[in-house]
Amino acid sequence: MIKLRNLDFRLHSGFALNIDSLDVGEGEVFAVIGPNGAGKTTLLNILALLQEAKPGALEIAGRNALAPSDRTELRRAMSYLFSRPYLVNDTVYNNVALPLKFRGERDAGRTAEMLEIFKIAHLRDRNANQLSQGERHRVSLARAFVTRPRLVLLDEPFSSLDARVKETIIRDLGGITRAAKTTVVLVTQDQEEALALADVIAVLKEGRLLQRGGPQEIFSRPASKEVADFVGVETILSGEVTAKSDNLCSVLAGGGTLEVVSACDIGDKVLVCVRPEAVAVSRAPEANSVRNHFRGRIISAEPWRLEYRLAIDCGFNLIAAVTKQSLDNMGLKPGDEVYASFKATAAHLIRR
Repeated sequence: MIKLRNLDFRLHSGFALNIDSLDVGEGEVFAVIGPNGAGKTTLLNILALLQEAKPGALEIAGRNALAPSDRTELRRAMSYLFSRPYLVNDTVYNNVALPLKFRGERDAGRTAEMLEIFKIAHLRDRNANQLSQGERHRVSLARAFVTRPRLVLLDEPFSSLDARVKETIIRDLGGITRAAKTTVVLVTQDQEEALALADVIAVLKEGRLLQRGGPQEIFSRPASKEVADFVGVETILSGEVTAKSDNLCSVLAGGGTLEVVSACDIGDKVLVCVRPEAVAVSRAPEANSVRNHFRGRIISAEPWRLEYRLAIDCGFNLIAAVTKQSLDNMGLKPGDEVYASFKATAAHLIRR
């Protein structure tokens, strides 16, 4: 659906967006994640043909997006949703039908269909300005899909919603996009949104595309320390591979030896990455096949969303995530001695 090559875009502020290659497949939900100022919205505006840029090549739906003659048709084949739903002072029905009127297209029941799909049919005669924030987002999404676009661009579309409303809308949107086989490009800082919706995720930072891959690859196998930091890898240790048997590496890191499944070689300088949810915590050593076991002492226990983050001194700092129930059942508190463990397949090595 999208082929972008050799993008070198610069603003007067000095910000530069440099992307050698970006491909988005037909029917794919593609999420671009990154911190504020990474260039996410600028990239989306370029794909929406709203921002003037001169890449080496930009194809959308098999057409040359740089050719002025193709721009109008390409814009008609896509919808763009902003972070805030911009609705007109009219009924829900007329808001959803608006793109069809602008295009001079027959409705043929499409507006009513979108009202049903996005679960707002009961609101059809309500004024859009009298709706809740979640309802306004559903109207905005229904309006974006009523033209049956081939490409939908979403710019932080759920940032103003509370967690419960966001979850239901994301779940419904995921089902709708896959049923319609619509290509979606989503830019967001919210990693949970990306995980819930995306088939493919790209990490953008300071105008550079750092990694592209499936959600599991991005979050469990980050390509660099920058990516690891952003996607929530909280234990990152410098080390060296000292031995290897088949694909099982022994890594000297933080004064201890860790065993990690990796393609790295003996002598490689590496970063050992362990996600907090991969670390199990117990009061006593457990007899199991887990390769990495460490005795340590809890430094801190801090609430984080529905879990607790434990910082454990094992000779090196190891961060573990435990549920509140587990914390209470084991009576864990700072100063307590515990045993922390994680599988060799749960850790990841990045060559330095």
